[in-house]
Amino acid sequence: MKKEDNKTGISGEILNLIIALCAILISAASFYATYLQADAAERQVKAMTRALVKFTSGNWDNELRKQELTLPLKISGVDPVIIKRIDYKYQGESYASLQAFYKACCQVEAASYFNKIKANIRENKIETEGIYFTSPLINSIIPGQEKTKFLTFALAKDNQVFWHKLNDERFYLTLKVCYCFLLGECYNTEKNVIVEPVEYYPVR
Repeated sequence: MKKEDNKTGISGEILNLIIALCAILISAASFYATYLQADAAERQVKAMTRALVKFTSGNWDNELRKQELTLPLKISGVDPVIIKRIDYKYQGESYASLQAFYKACCQVEAASYFNKIKANIRENKIETEGIYFTSPLINSIIPGQEKTKFLTFALAKDNQVFWHKLNDERFYLTLKVCYCFLLGECYNTEKNVIVEPVEYYPVR
């Protein structure tokens, strides 16, 4: 044994040390592979259950059988989310509110419509047809698999100009939404199916 060790230049102690190191490396590699597999499985579960916030728009109410503009957010997933911030993207610019978006897309038509609404209020005229309804989104909780309409605007004779203008321009509107799960994980989404994690997103 000593002669063989002398020929190779490796003593028995060094050989045992090499074997032990190889065993440690194999164990570490096995542990790392197990970790990667578990991490991939966890990511897959999250991907299957993680809620996605999707923005759509429409101009027809199937139940009421009438023309009605709607801007909804839909939660695709089982978990509820809290909406923390929304940026309205239109023609390459970003706006902090629907009102700012209206000013950019339809300022004349929107001003005419809202001035008419104010005049009706001053004259104590209550018009129920074609009333413009909005719902606040910031810090609202939307359950999983649910849809919330933050704009509902039925077509009527007194709002046709603004309604049709808004109906045309909605196709150029996209939303960047920051939302959080109840456990604190927060994400940004802008293209409906693509999300990116964020640590913190301030509310405007």
